[in-house]
Amino acid sequence: MSRSTAAAQAEWLPDLFICGVPKAGTSAVHAWLCDHPDVVGARDKEACFFVDPDSHIYRPEANVRSDWEAYRQQFDLPGDRRPAAILDSTPAYIYQETALRHIPDLATAPRCIFILRDPAEQIRSLYGYYRNNWSYIPEAMSFEAYVAALHAGGETFGGNELARDALGNADYLRYLRRWRAALGEERMFVATFDTLRRDPRGFMQDLADWIGLERGFYDGYAFATENETYRPRSRALQRLNIAVRARLPKGRAYHALRKVYRKLNARPGGEEVAADTLATLREEFAPGYAALEREFGLDLSAWRGAVESSPS
Repeated sequence: MSRSTAAAQAEWLPDLFICGVPKAGTSAVHAWLCDHPDVVGARDKEACFFVDPDSHIYRPEANVRSDWEAYRQQFDLPGDRRPAAILDSTPAYIYQETALRHIPDLATAPRCIFILRDPAEQIRSLYGYYRNNWSYIPEAMSFEAYVAALHAGGETFGGNELARDALGNADYLRYLRRWRAALGEERMFVATFDTLRRDPRGFMQDLADWIGLERGFYDGYAFATENETYRPRSRALQRLNIAVRARLPKGRAYHALRKVYRKLNARPGGEEVAADTLATLREEFAPGYAALEREFGLDLSAWRGAVESSPS
């Protein structure tokens, strides 16, 4: 890339990314940031511009390998000034080689946000999301069967690598280390879903300080939830919904129709799962907690408490 091209791209390229992890409150944080008057977010929220060609969210017509103009059109920027932050929130970026190769070296020297969730709960949420909100995980597959399939390997889940690789992806430390090597610690904001859920106002005020936004915006802000996992009332209607929405552009009409549909055919919350399956998952990931805490300044006491309180 020439210097003139880099300078031109620096006028509109994102300087802030939510890079991870899926099902850890990233949709809510994206919405809360975009409500700030000094932030402009991607039109599609998950622009997916820096994903690998073998990802199920890869779009050949809007990828770094193809056309930067398609990416520029994601950001409706004011004509008179550059906002304090331009945001792309694609939580699968944490796992993408393409993102790791390109994002750290963008002309805007972007900073990246990583929100982590108790691995067992993240996998449970992924299961509910890709089984109920989508159809990558079969309707008849229980959570216990899903976890068994993950351990056995070989299941493709319709080409959805996030559903297929959920166990390895929940080993956050190895991904964060690679991003730290590419970005440096000062360009990473690493936090937990527990902190976000416990004190959303404090979380967003701390994040605003790190970004350089006016934190007072969140003093009286109403923190609405976003993109929650749900259970469909009618599976037949949900299958029709999946087929139709895949063909719709992700604009205002799409989001308005989604709200109407969820009022008609969605019940909040995921499926009940066996406690012993969650307990086994928690024990599987617990040995890595100490290094994650030490290297990224986290408090994972809530994760440890879940392990200790799980049935033996």
